[in-house]
Amino acid sequence: MLARAKTYLAMLATDRGGNLVIEFALALPILMMLLLGLLDLGRYSLQKSSLLQGAREGAQYGSFQPGNSTAINTTAQNATGLSGVTATSSVFCECTSGVAVSCSSSCSGGALLKKYVTVTATKSFSSVLAVTTISFGKFGSWTPPTTVSASVTMICP
Repeated sequence: MLARAKTYLAMLATDRGGNLVIEFALALPILMMLLLGLLDLGRYSLQKSSLLQGAREGAQYGSFQPGNSTAINTTAQNATGLSGVTATSSVFCECTSGVAVSCSSSCSGGALLKKYVTVTATKSFSSVLAVTTISFGKFGSWTPPTTVSASVTMICP
């Protein structure tokens, strides 16, 4: 009976059948965090790209109609294809020498006046993780973004 117990214990000591399950259980939380992080990064990138396209469309419209800020903002919002987007636009001028001036003034020394329009599109972003901050102990912490924003500046011809 003692010999049989020793052979059984020796057989158990060499059996590696359960290691795979233990290793998988240890690696699964890390793999899930990576997967959720990639999912968030992908969603953020897609929204950023859409906002950049909307801001570009709004700035392009604004370069030909710089005084119509309502139409510029509406164009930017509609061009994103997303809901909940806010767009703002501003017009500013500078001389070819690089000095910022009022758009109603003229440049000194014969420099030409250049007019620019800037459009910024913004949307709130909610992370899949649904936490405000993830702490990694002494290694630091990570806070997911709460907004996505894109800005484009174009010169008016």
